[in-house]
Amino acid sequence: MTLQKSASAKPTGAFNLIVAARFRELLKLVPSLRLKTSVMVVVGILSGLMEMVGITFLVSLVFVLGQQGSSSSAAIAGLPAFFGGFETAISKSMLVTILICAIILRIVLGFANSIIASTVSHQISGSIRHRLYSKILTIPFQRFQHYERSDLMNVIATESYAVASAHASLVRLGINLGTIVIFGAGMLVMAWPIAVLGLIFGVVHNLTLGLFAEAYRRTGAAAISAVEDLTQLTWTTLQTLKAVKSFGLEKRHESIFDALSTDVGKTWSHSDRMSAATSLLSEVLTFGVILTIILSSQFLPVDFRAALSATILLYRLQPYIKEFDSQILGLHALEAPLQNVLAIISEADDARQVTCGEKLRHLQKEIAFHNVSFSYEGSSVPAVSRASFSIRTGETTALTGQSGSGKTTILNMLLDLIQPSEGRITFDGRDLSTIERSSWLQLFSVSGQDVELMEGTVLDNIRFRREISEEDVRWAADVACATEFIEKLPSGFDEWLGDEAIRLSGGQRQRIGLARALAGRPEILLLDEATNALDEATEARVLSLLLREYQSRTLVIVSHRSSVASLMKHQIRLVPPAV
Repeated sequence: MTLQKSASAKPTGAFNLIVAARFRELLKLVPSLRLKTSVMVVVGILSGLMEMVGITFLVSLVFVLGQQGSSSSAAIAGLPAFFGGFETAISKSMLVTILICAIILRIVLGFANSIIASTVSHQISGSIRHRLYSKILTIPFQRFQHYERSDLMNVIATESYAVASAHASLVRLGINLGTIVIFGAGMLVMAWPIAVLGLIFGVVHNLTLGLFAEAYRRTGAAAISAVEDLTQLTWTTLQTLKAVKSFGLEKRHESIFDALSTDVGKTWSHSDRMSAATSLLSEVLTFGVILTIILSSQFLPVDFRAALSATILLYRLQPYIKEFDSQILGLHALEAPLQNVLAIISEADDARQVTCGEKLRHLQKEIAFHNVSFSYEGSSVPAVSRASFSIRTGETTALTGQSGSGKTTILNMLLDLIQPSEGRITFDGRDLSTIERSSWLQLFSVSGQDVELMEGTVLDNIRFRREISEEDVRWAADVACATEFIEKLPSGFDEWLGDEAIRLSGGQRQRIGLARALAGRPEILLLDEATNALDEATEARVLSLLLREYQSRTLVIVSHRSSVASLMKHQIRLVPPAV
């Protein structure tokens, strides 16, 4: 399953719907946003208010200082328009004090808002990364297999930040809108003709930039698609580098990478050009409005001081209007990554991981399958059909059958990676669905033919982030006949294995995987073709040691080799379901 690379088109003028949609999505992703957003918007608006007060009193101060014969104690009548028609007397020193206080308050509020915004952004990003990682661990395994691993990596590492970016955009929208309203009210009181011109400018500005909305949405989706394609190629190249070199495909992969990298560069360049174009358009519109005010100032019924104050406010209002529209356009661009994050977080949790049940301390009698069937999604033929058998505790059992008979599927059901479509599985007569999942998985350990090794040391791979002593690790390596080749490595158990341990042979990987399964000293050991990459002599030694260790514990082996199956006390032959 590939995550969303494009979004459905929306009307270019429905900005309020876009904002509402993004806010609803953010509330789903981070439910505690309401209070944080409100506080940040209020602080930002207060900062804008202090800016308006500072501008108004600064104009008044300039006129006072220009008065002939004025003194510091002279009365100042009729501050321009910020107080409307209210006339009062205020000393020059008090005017300076108010101006300084307004400036300081704006600086303090701006700094506080920056600190709050940074803190909230990091909290949101951390919270989303945690939720995404937790969701990957809790979604049903079958659903997980529908996702591309490279897409999941891209969402966690990159697109998770889109949530914080969208929240920042919404906060800025609220601040800009509140500041626009305050500045507009001040201009209306000071000089209503200029306020009307400002309103016309705002409407034209909004409608004009609205023409870019769909282009921003497409560019954002195209950027996500290009980055996902590049990430997927890089991921698969690292996974299959041996095959790439073996087939001599280095130049082919390099050319594909260059083409995709060029696409990414073109997409972001296109986005930068659109940003530059919208910025230029905004500046041109602002210049046009101010030029109109200058040319028509002699015809406007406005006091010069009030006109000057209102014009300065209009000029300072322009960045807020510009940013308001830019943030909305930015929300269009963030639609695709937000939908990708939301798609993963909205996945239903594995029902078995969130339900409680009775604890299972030990397996005393048997594991029984009662008419169990299972079908993989999209398959017309069941993987297992009406299977009925029992695995006795403390004994060795072989699951045999030709390819496609459902052997691995049976083990996956035992590990609760998948659940039966029909029938039931019981542990000592208790239905598996009624047992606490973690309690019975603690009894199991598994090793297969495809060993998932991680980047780290040999010791790290056997321990696999569990609280296991080094003594148990070395014991497990001895039983798996892995110690003999591990100690020949330059650093022994501390040898660093590269990504997926590609320097190890297939047999060496299997023996480390088997040692990992053994290190926890499980009560029930499941082996799925876990020795098929070993030579006959090594396989015989490993099986001999395993049978000695598990002579009184439960060992289940899936194998297509009759020589291996014959060593087990019981054999269960599975038959492929009829087509």
